[in-house]
Formats: sequence, structure tokens, C-alpha cells
Amino acid sequence: MSTNESMWPGARSGRRFDEIAAAAKRVIIREGLEATTLRDISREGGFTTGVLTHHFPDKQALIAGVFAATSRAWIAEARAALQAATTVPELLSAFVAVSVPRDPERREEWRLWAEMWTYAGRDRAFVAELEAADALWEAEIRAMLERVRDEGLLPLAIDLDIQAAVLARLVDGLGLRAWLSGGWEPARNLLIGHLASLGLPMRVVAGLAAEGAGVLA
Repeated sequence: MSTNESMWPGARSGRRFDEIAAAAKRVIIREGLEATTLRDISREGGFTTGVLTHHFPDKQALIAGVFAATSRAWIAEARAALQAATTVPELLSAFVAVSVPRDPERREEWRLWAEMWTYAGRDRAFVAELEAADALWEAEIRAMLERVRDEGLLPLAIDLDIQAAVLARLVDGLGLRAWLSGGWEPARNLLIGHLASLGLPMRVVAGLAAEGAGVLA
């Protein structure tokens, strides 16, 4: 899969861009998108508003940039985790781990995603940013499912494109609901249950479930 570099301003603008995006991300997660101001972000990052506006002329540009930079980093980490798996059980475990995180910082990021989805409802042009990020994530899921199928652990007739799209949207919904309610383990169990419904052998499903039980024990 190739990354559409035009979507990722940070790849062109260098370290300062990423520093600004990281500061904005922290403020948005802490305060919410509506309450966040350019001055708040400048204070958070320890730079002047002039530095900020050099990279982002207005808040709309900042929102797109923060989403792009955060999505880029998240996709890269998810891809690395999936590609590092040497067996199918490890691959599925990695998928569940990146989809329903246990790291508190990753869980907090769901406020950012929720804020961005809400913002897209007000700015239709921003929807293109979300769709581009979704396409990258779906491609990673499809590659994961293809590998599992080719190892003989999923039915040959499975529609990889449809299931990748369904799983991507399922992860969206589970993560958002878990962020709102704090029910991360139920979300994890539901994701494993859906994977089981695709035809995974019960021994593989039991292994994924046991990992969760071990954490809770």
C-alpha cells in the first residue's frame, strides 16, 4: 500500500509542523475542539502565535493538519505492529491491540477522533480527509485478513473488501462507545466475537480471549 503524501502536510513541512500538531492534539484532547484557541496551542507548545500562523493560517487549516499528522502516525504504528507479527495468532492479537488499545494515551486519542468526526458534520470539505484516512486503515485490515485467509484460517469465499470496510467501521463504533463509557474490555470482547463470526477456528478465538482474561486476572 502506498501513502498519499499530499494528505500529510507534516511530511513536507518538517519538525516544526509536527511539534505544532502535537501541541494542538494535546490541547484538543484536554479542552475539546470548540474551546481550543490558537493562543492555547501556542502556549502549550512554547512558541509564538506567529510561528503557528506561519504553518496554519486559520483554525480550519490547523484542524486538517492535526488530523492528518495524527492519522499518519497512528497508521504507521498500526502497520508496524501488524507487519511485525510472525504468526497468524500474533497478527490477530496485534490487530485487536491497535483497534481497542490498552494504553491510556491511545484511549485518550478517541476524543480527538470524536471531535474530528463532529467537525466533519459542519465542514463537508473535511470529509475528504476522513475518507482518505479510512481508506488507508481499510487497506491495512484487508492485508491482515488476506494473510489470515491464505493461512487457511478464514473461508476462501470471504469478501475481503467488504469485511475490511465492516471491521474498520466496527472499530470506529466500538472505540467511540468505549471512550464514552469506559467499557474497553467489553469492546475488545465484541471485536473478538466478530472475528469469530468470520469463521476463525475456535482455538484462535480462545487464544485472543485468554489474552484479555490474563490482563484482567
